[in-house]
Amino acid sequence: MAKNQISKNSLKKLLDSVTPMAPDAAEKFVRDLLKAGDERRRDAEKIVAEVATVARRSAEQFSVAVQKEVAKQLGRLVVRIDQVEKQVETLNKNLEATRALLVAAAAKGLSKTSGSVSTASSATKTSAKKTVAKKTAVKKPVAKKSPAKKSPAKKPAAKKSTAPTS
Repeated sequence: MAKNQISKNSLKKLLDSVTPMAPDAAEKFVRDLLKAGDERRRDAEKIVAEVATVARRSAEQFSVAVQKEVAKQLGRLVVRIDQVEKQVETLNKNLEATRALLVAAAAKGLSKTSGSVSTASSATKTSAKKTVAKKTAVKKPVAKKSPAKKSPAKKPAAKKSTAPTS
């Protein structure tokens, strides 16, 4: 309301100035106009400073929020990449074991049909057997033995081996 009153006073003085005015009154009128202009300029400077401060705070808060979100998403991404790496390692181990079994089976099949195996094949066969032996070694729980009954020993039936057809 004080600003409106200053404006009304300024208008009144402007209207009064149309009539001849003494130099002292004119000087006072000009000082009042400059004073009102200075007050408005200071008010405008305060508003601009406040807006700049609020904008700076908002930009800082936005920056912090973005940094937190990016860090959170990168953390999730790293965890997921670690999971995928473990899955790839597991698949690779399974593939190596399968390959070793296939090589061993192929070498076994070749040795039965041809009767002799080259030195490279036997080296592959040996390493494949070692890999298979490592993979298949599993601890089995020990079964509780019950008191033995005496019965005549039975011979196991002879197994017939068939050569694989190609």
